[in-house]
Amino acid sequence: METKPEVNVSKFVGRHLSQIKILSRLLEHELEAAKGGREVTIDRHLVENVLDTLEIFVDDCEGASGVSRERAKAEPKPVVARLN
Repeated sequence: METKPEVNVSKFVGRHLSQIKILSRLLEHELEAAKGGREVTIDRHLVENVLDTLEIFVDDCEGASGVSRERAKAEPKPVVARLN
């Protein structure tokens, strides 16, 4: 039987929460740069990077919690329709 190395939970969470903190600060900065207007314009490249970071965070957390990739892939992803 294989044994998994023990994961220091506080280090794991701290290391991965830092990614979310950076995203939070970035989005706060974008809101402030909009100067209080109702609309915020964000560069497509920036949004792609935010999504990549969130996907990495989710993948790492799922891996640490034991959720298998096969099960996660089997679940259908929600579809978002854009109405412009």
